[in-house]
This record gives sequence, structure tokens and C-alpha cells, in this order.
Amino acid sequence: MICLRIIEESLRRGYRVVVNSPTEGKFTHLLRERGIRVYNIDTQRTFRLDSAIRLAYIIKKEGINLIHSHAPLAGTILSCLAGWISGVPVINHVHIPYFMNLNPVVRIYQFLFNWITSRLFCAKIIAVSESVKKDIIRQGSRANKTIVVYNGIDLLEDIRCEKGPIKIREEFGLRANQRIIGQVGRLGVDKGQHILIEASQKVIKDNPDVVFVIVGEDLTKERDHKKRLERLAGDLGLRKQIIFTGYRLDIMDLMHAFDIFVLPSTFKEGLAIVILEAMAAKKPVITTIVGGNPEIVIDGETGTLVPPEDPDKLAEAIVYHLNHPEISKQMGEKGYERVKKYFSLTQMLDKVMNVYKEVS
Repeated sequence: MICLRIIEESLRRGYRVVVNSPTEGKFTHLLRERGIRVYNIDTQRTFRLDSAIRLAYIIKKEGINLIHSHAPLAGTILSCLAGWISGVPVINHVHIPYFMNLNPVVRIYQFLFNWITSRLFCAKIIAVSESVKKDIIRQGSRANKTIVVYNGIDLLEDIRCEKGPIKIREEFGLRANQRIIGQVGRLGVDKGQHILIEASQKVIKDNPDVVFVIVGEDLTKERDHKKRLERLAGDLGLRKQIIFTGYRLDIMDLMHAFDIFVLPSTFKEGLAIVILEAMAAKKPVITTIVGGNPEIVIDGETGTLVPPEDPDKLAEAIVYHLNHPEISKQMGEKGYERVKKYFSLTQMLDKVMNVYKEVS
């Protein structure tokens, strides 16, 4: 979790950290266990201007000197307003393009508020990819305030395994020579699991021993997306070839068991940590040409890029990798080197800490 890593580094460098989270969950419980003070002011709705005032009060009360916002549009706007009220500089850390309301009146209100607050009340904006930077500039952010700091992972800590590929295969009842196509991410239309299932039908025709492992929790409002995916797999006669694992903590154990990693996102990714993890595990990556994906995966060098929502092209790419295992292995090796060079946790944290020094 990027926010947690930045908090840990801030503490290590002598900063005192106070966190506001509009909701309670695993993240806030973890922070409290570490002795970090957590507030729960609602910053999920742009119209809650009273929340900006409450935030400003907390900022003054706690003696806060810098605000670092990791939030969707509403939280970003309210953080900027709170910083303006309290006279404290604000950094907005943007992980995906802002989602603006579909109602045209509300959308105009949000655009104007973002335009004003990001330009007048924000000291710096960190975008996690060039793609995100371009999008938020179109949404009103100032180009000369916006910099790109890629997400990073720890190549020692974050890729550590405990079980190993053999135990993972035994857990799912797979033979040692069966090849595994894996995907990791919450279950949702924007993550493209349905595209992968449709593509798998074409892959399995010529590769009947291949298994598809889909890792992730259904976080949709009605919790019924997993049922739709399972129904799709059943309708295509693929119940035995597609394994839904649900939520897992042992992501890197799974990554090391995969032969190929696939992320067929249909919507813009900011900078997907899961792709970095797959590359760190030396796996070739097949992903879509959306958002920051092409900034991580070099087509034909560390993996393969395909159009979004195109199961035929996705199947074609998977079959190519299955038929060329040596080339795939080389791509995995080059992917690891690319992560080490451009997407290390140390690089990311150093750049963020430099922004702290610059604006405070």
C-alpha cells in the first residue's frame, strides 16, 4: 500500500503523522496499532464544505505543517480548502484520473472547484504516471505544479514468498507441468476478468491443460459480480479450467506459481502495483493499452500490450507466450530489470520526501 509506505518513511525521517480517513477498515486499524492518531471526517462528498472547516480545525489543533492528500476528487478539493483555511501547504497525490459526477450540473461544479483549489490552494500535485498527469491537467490541474512519481516496490520485502510454486499447485490440485495464467485484482468490469474468461475459451482449444487462476475479492455494491463471472465460465464450459480464489494474502506466492500474468483492464489504470509485482517475480505480462500500463510494460520486450475489450487479441497474445516459453522467460527477466531500474520503492520514497522538503 503506497500510502502506508510513505507514512512509514515519514516516521523514519522524523515526521509526526496524523491521518484522516472517512471510513474505518484494515488500514485505519493498522495505523492505530502503530500508535498513529486517526480522525474520521467525511471527505467523500464535494458539497461537504463543513468537512474542510473541521479538517482545518484538526490541522491547527495538531500543529500540522503539511497536508498530503491521497483521495478521490472530493477529498482532494476539501483537503485543499482545509489547507487554505489553516495556511498549511497541500500536496495532492493522484493515483487515477478524477471521477466526476455524470450529472452535468454537479460535474461543472466539481470541475470549477477542482480548477480553483488545485491552482490556488495546492502547492504540488504528484501523479503516479504520465497518463494520469495528462488526464488531471485536462481536468483543471496546473501543468507546472504537477510532477510524475512512479509507484515503487521493495524488491527484497515485497516479493518474498513462503509457500513456493509447488505448494500452490498442490493447493489447487494442479500437476507440476500444467501451465497457469494468472490475474490478480478486485473483481469488477473495469479489471476485465470477463474478457479473460472469453479469451480463455479460445486458448484452451489448442492448450487443454492450461488453467486460469483469477485472484481477487468481489467489492461491487451487490457482491454479485463474481456470480456473473462464474456463470460466464459455466456457460462457456470452463468451470474446471478457471479457478476463482477470492481474497488472498499470499499474492507473491501465487505470482511465482504463475507462468504468465494477465491484466486485461478496460478502464484507465494509474500505475498498477500488481504489474510491478508480476515483473518483480520475473513473469511476462500481458496487459491492455490503457492508462499507465504502457509506461510499465514495454511491448515485445517485457511483455505484450493488447487493445482493451478484445478477447481475440488477448487470446492471441496468451497463445503466443505459451508457444514461445523461452521468449516469455526472457521477457520476465527483462521485466525484473526494468522494475529494479525505474520502479523501486527507494526511488519513489526519496522523490516524495524531496517534495515534502520543497513545499514545507
